[in-house]
Amino acid sequence: MEQVVIIQDKNEIESVLQQSKQFGLFKICTYSYRDFKEEVHLGFLKGCLILKKSRSLDEFIPLIMRIRRVTKVPIILLVDMYDSFESAICLEAGADEYVAYPIHPRDLSARIKAVMRRSYQEKFEEEKETILNFGDITIYLNREEVYRNKTRIDLNGREFAILLYLLKKSGRIVTREELMEAISVYKNKRLIDIYIHGLRSKIEDLPNFPKFIRTIKGKGYRFEHDYSI
Repeated sequence: MEQVVIIQDKNEIESVLQQSKQFGLFKICTYSYRDFKEEVHLGFLKGCLILKKSRSLDEFIPLIMRIRRVTKVPIILLVDMYDSFESAICLEAGADEYVAYPIHPRDLSARIKAVMRRSYQEKFEEEKETILNFGDITIYLNREEVYRNKTRIDLNGREFAILLYLLKKSGRIVTREELMEAISVYKNKRLIDIYIHGLRSKIEDLPNFPKFIRTIKGKGYRFEHDYSI
């Protein structure tokens, strides 16, 4: 169950939320500022954080920034009086909403649900798998896995890095020096040829007559196939 964690000096926000009939699906936890420890109470929070501002801005901004270092859950600030300058500072520090209080229970409930929807949609977009395709090769970037005809190919870390670099520079000549930089190898150019040979043996139908990773004599290599995402 998703949680709403409320930080306040007076126990008032919880009773406001309980008045909203829409709010029965959430668990509410309340802490005073004195008892609240962001590392302890927010490490595994899935939901929303509400802060009732009752302190100076000089104390409040560092708190928001410390919270943001611990968690990405949305933060709603409730303030006694709306101030556009203060709102801008709080939002830049990491807050998601800056709202004047008192507020109607239904309005507060709707805002909580809205910021959580936005937060989880952003997280979903971040975690959504990015897939590259060329020929019969499929690359799952997030998992760093490569498949050929739905069979996984075992690439080591440097082979994978070289393949991605060549794809990124598709259609352009890539020198051995560039590839050495890409995989943090700075002395032995021959290592690049060894990795290229290994890549070709795994992704090419005819490694001795490659159609993807072509050798450009005296210059380097060029990836010669369009890929799609």
